[in-house]
Amino acid sequence: MSLGITVNKEKNGILLAYIANNIPNIHLRKLLKIIYLMDEHFMKMRGFPLTWFDYYAWAKGPVAPEVYEIKNGAFDKFVSYHRTESEKRIVNMVSNVSLRIKDAFSESETIEIDKLIKTYRTSSADELSELTHVKDSIWSKVVAENQLVFDESTKTSDCQIKLEELFTHSDWRVDIYEDARWSMEFQAQLSSNRNPSHRIQLQVVSPSEREQYRIPVYSPAIP
Repeated sequence: MSLGITVNKEKNGILLAYIANNIPNIHLRKLLKIIYLMDEHFMKMRGFPLTWFDYYAWAKGPVAPEVYEIKNGAFDKFVSYHRTESEKRIVNMVSNVSLRIKDAFSESETIEIDKLIKTYRTSSADELSELTHVKDSIWSKVVAENQLVFDESTKTSDCQIKLEELFTHSDWRVDIYEDARWSMEFQAQLSSNRNPSHRIQLQVVSPSEREQYRIPVYSPAIP
């Protein structure tokens, strides 16, 4: 599972519902494109993504499989899914969801989310796919490097699209991304080891006490 699920599932569920509420009857493929473009936007703007989903190179562009699974009931607490008579895959917000977008995301994040929804609201899924298919996009690079060929029988791949590839090695955002990822992975580890019935309590310790935790046989010179 990606960090978008292990750490950010609740926030991402609210985000998906918020998008579906602002773009009623949104096609699943369009929703997939908007989520990716949001993450790419936040990476470029500040150095780390909004959702922390993992993306893979599929025929129509980068896809987060965990969002694609909406068609199989994923995030059903937040969004509903159905097919129309014309076989369109439609996503809507679950009617009883309380949209806590400003509690889930900061004010600056919410402003950017609203701007992006406004920008992409009237675009088709194909038009958004074209944005990810330009020659210098990381989707195009992954497709070329892995010699991927998509056809009627092959529309997906297991080749991951790493958002950090948007940066050169000397880019100032690289360190920000690595620090942010470390923090998210640490949260994921805490969550996986935590007994839900036990509250986490942090205790401030002195340097000498901290050394005792690290080296059991350590004897501090200053107690």
